Amino acid sequence: MAYYLKSKSLDLEEDNDFNVVLNRNDAKEIGIRDGETLMISLGEVELYADVFETDNKIKEGEIGLFEEIWKDYNIKDGTRILVDIPQRSESLKLISRKLQGQSLTKQDFETIMKDIGERRLRETEIAFFISTFFNPGFNENEILWMTEGLAQSGDILSFKQLAGKDGLVVDKHSIGGIAGKGITPTLVPILVAGGLLVPNTSTRAITSPAGTSDILETVMPVKLTKDQVMEVVKKTGGCMFWGGSLEISPADDVIINVERSLDIQEFQKVLVSIVAKKIAMGVNHVLIDLPYGRGAKLKGPEEALMLDKEFKKLFKKVGIHCETLRRMIKGPDGPAIGPNLEIKECLKVLERDENRSVELENTVLNMASRLFESTKKVEEGQGKKFAQEILESGKALDKFWEIGFAQGAKKKTKSSEITPGNIKHDVVSRRSGTVKVICNAELVGIARELGNPKIKDAGIYVHKMPGDKVEKGDVLITIYATTPARMNNAKNAIDLEKMYEFV
Repeated sequence: MAYYLKSKSLDLEEDNDFNVVLNRNDAKEIGIRDGETLMISLGEVELYADVFETDNKIKEGEIGLFEEIWKDYNIKDGTRILVDIPQRSESLKLISRKLQGQSLTKQDFETIMKDIGERRLRETEIAFFISTFFNPGFNENEILWMTEGLAQSGDILSFKQLAGKDGLVVDKHSIGGIAGKGITPTLVPILVAGGLLVPNTSTRAITSPAGTSDILETVMPVKLTKDQVMEVVKKTGGCMFWGGSLEISPADDVIINVERSLDIQEFQKVLVSIVAKKIAMGVNHVLIDLPYGRGAKLKGPEEALMLDKEFKKLFKKVGIHCETLRRMIKGPDGPAIGPNLEIKECLKVLERDENRSVELENTVLNMASRLFESTKKVEEGQGKKFAQEILESGKALDKFWEIGFAQGAKKKTKSSEITPGNIKHDVVSRRSGTVKVICNAELVGIARELGNPKIKDAGIYVHKMPGDKVEKGDVLITIYATTPARMNNAKNAIDLEKMYEFV
């Protein structure tokens, strides 16, 4: 039996979850309990939200809406909302079948992805689906069908009218997991300034201290509407936004949130997630970054080669040209770790600061070179020189801020204006030698204790990178925190023997 309740906006921190709050008496009357899923009808739109019960925060006859709902759907207080207990999802039967080792059909995956995208499944139920990536796994047909189902669970964008005569829509994506990122915010403006159309969508951090969106939002808005994305690309030739702000493969974003809670990610899931996002974004030429090494997601060249082949195979099936970059890493991509510090390092490269990260710049130039050459913007062997000229001329910096202002940035922030947390601690070396390897996993663990990526000011600066000579007593890293408790937790997480390997 359906019920009508009056909406009440809750001024709580915005998150990625759909939640509502009911008075306990109303919940009892409806027949729903704390943690269960409620269907709410907003005209032609049906949403499925998790229920919290309360005795006093919400009056009887009201429904409290978290910001993710009332803000995105422009719901005013007092709006009459239809609520009901949803029917048991067919997806649960399908997930049960998969858990028992049975194969699923294309229609089965479309059903599961649609239900996840519409939030008809609870987190625990989605977690059971995620577990099937590990056991029993998926065959090639299932991988393709799941990818297509993820892509079709939301909007499909098209930039054909904005692409040039070559029709190219280009992007780059990394499988992640490497600390000190900052590659994409530096790379995209170089590519766009070089004449490529690059509507870049990125995620928030799952297993790293900061995702590209976490970094960028320190200086520009990354949560854009579909119309805003199209307008920014039309004006500037590029865009750098958070994919979760649109209905771009929404099922994938829901799954990512559960993965973040579980702190796990499986390679088949990485594969389908990235390919689905590129399908939904209308990309037809992509570079996939596959870093491997100690503390990375990929431990060695064999895993990188395996994923290289799988990406190329799946992208070819969906009609997208795929370039891959397999690279061995010996430490973080750059010395700065954490949203504020990482965007500061990006800007230093774009600004041509004399103290910029050479490691970050070289990685960016290599990727730009591959994309400029594979798209025939320049002849083979000329890509790096072309990218370097764009950086040196200041065109990349200008394009970064052109995109930033188009996305809603209010001012041009200089790298020198960005500061880390005010509580600081230097970690010194107990021995002399040359740095051979820095374990990314150890850096990620410390950054998590500092509160990254949510606490933007917190982070780590690595003073001694692989190849650097070290004397006993030299500062290896500096950690920045915003509270004494966070700093103590980070200090306790430091294990130099595991983090640094010397020769």
